[in-house]
Amino acid sequence: MTRIAMIGGGPKCLFALLELNDALQAADAGRVHVEVYDPYPPGAGRVWNVDQPPELRLNVNSRIIDASSSLCAQTFDQWRAARANGWDKDPYPSRALVGEYLSRQFENLTGLGRLDVQHRAEVVTGVVRRGRQWEVLTAQGTRVHDEVVIATGHGLAGYRSPSAPQRSLTAAQLTVEYNGCGMDEVPPGSSVLIRGAALTAYDVILRLTEGRGGTWEQLSEEGTAALRYLPGGREPARITMVSRTGIPMNPKPHAVPSGLDEVLDEYRLRVCSWGAANQVPNPAHTATPTADLQGLWKILLDCAVSCTGTCGIKASPSELWSTVQNGESVAMAAMTSPAERLRAALQANWSREAATPEWVWGIVWSGLYAQLVPALSRITWSDADRERFRHRAAHLERMAFGPPEPTAHKLLALFEAGILQQAVTTEANEAQAITIDAVTAPAGVLRAPAPDGEAASPLIHGLLEDGEILVRRAERGLLTDTDGTCLNARGERNEGLVALGRPTEDPTLGHDTLNRSLHPEYRRWAKRVALEISSASQKVAR
Repeated sequence: MTRIAMIGGGPKCLFALLELNDALQAADAGRVHVEVYDPYPPGAGRVWNVDQPPELRLNVNSRIIDASSSLCAQTFDQWRAARANGWDKDPYPSRALVGEYLSRQFENLTGLGRLDVQHRAEVVTGVVRRGRQWEVLTAQGTRVHDEVVIATGHGLAGYRSPSAPQRSLTAAQLTVEYNGCGMDEVPPGSSVLIRGAALTAYDVILRLTEGRGGTWEQLSEEGTAALRYLPGGREPARITMVSRTGIPMNPKPHAVPSGLDEVLDEYRLRVCSWGAANQVPNPAHTATPTADLQGLWKILLDCAVSCTGTCGIKASPSELWSTVQNGESVAMAAMTSPAERLRAALQANWSREAATPEWVWGIVWSGLYAQLVPALSRITWSDADRERFRHRAAHLERMAFGPPEPTAHKLLALFEAGILQQAVTTEANEAQAITIDAVTAPAGVLRAPAPDGEAASPLIHGLLEDGEILVRRAERGLLTDTDGTCLNARGERNEGLVALGRPTEDPTLGHDTLNRSLHPEYRRWAKRVALEISSASQKVAR
């Protein structure tokens, strides 16, 4: 019997176990015992739990959600169509509905699969090596496993940013961890200050408006806004988002204009070639030459220039590059309010106004992202290159991975109604406002880049102290091999200890996604474990 501990029961855990189930031979059914440690029900986990409020909706098109397997071949859209007799085709459904799909697929796994799976609603506080096995520690006791998989996603339940003001509410208390109490601490007519101005903040805003009885009136698509907000009478009088830049996220374009896919295809090949030339055999070796990041940035800029030419957009290479460096174009910076910027971005998506450099970069970054992820995986960086990349990527992700258009129209309607505003952190007056912290847990496992960043949890602190895991300089995430196996402090494979998803962010990229096809680590992990179990059973048979 092989005993596996999955720490975290969200989608990454589900995807990995579905792959393992399908990789196992029929003769090995029942030879794997899995214990899933998560305070929330597995499959959906915390972020996708089925009890969250209905106004919290998916931020990406639902067509990417696929937890199909030999046990159930339905993607989310297929499952939803069968469930609703085909009428429900909203590309941005409620997250609770997505969670129901993920939960159903986990139930199929436990009821029909080849794995013996048990859920333990416990928080893991430590993992300690015991010979060839691992001891998993929780407040309820200790258990021994042959394999441990760290898949904690967005962090443990109850996370609070270290910089959050005392007495502030967390966004999770009102959204994914809502238990009926947090909303009572925000009285109708109050003034609210939200720390953060990204997708988590948008969830909070919708909870305090639509979630309190506010509704939306559809306007003509030819107008400056698609919606008008009709107050329900219980929303705050004023909601202020604050961030370091005060720049709103660009809404995702509803479609890529014709002709741009051919341009993107050329540069997808160039990114793949760059990645192949910059991969290294041992990313933990300090003497390994660093990757040619300047060459990659040139490819991306060339792609942006080609896109402007194809679409007839007037933007020079220097203006495009300045937009990446500064986080906004000259044209956007000249606009007097976040609402004006958001309106211009929505109009550009529908070609009603001239496309901005932000729009171009959104197309480039999202269009090449599936190639950038493997190309940048486990490359070696100089400290300066890593810092520059993190800075520029943050700007590009704001341009490419903002809210879907329906959410953007709701935000614009709230701006127009005078309820919502956005400010730079240093300009915000927090004295009379109820503060809500919408700063999410950082990617990776450290609160700041190594070597100075502290571990984000006792689990990671203990593993670092014991030398069982490795975080490279200037990074926050665990360095793993291509099958997710963690590298130890000496840069060697630490067999039986695995990390998948956001805990590995920085050495690998793009884990804040439900796109199952973007990362191969969990599939390679499943194949390795299945092969080891099959080999062991054959030896016993002989």
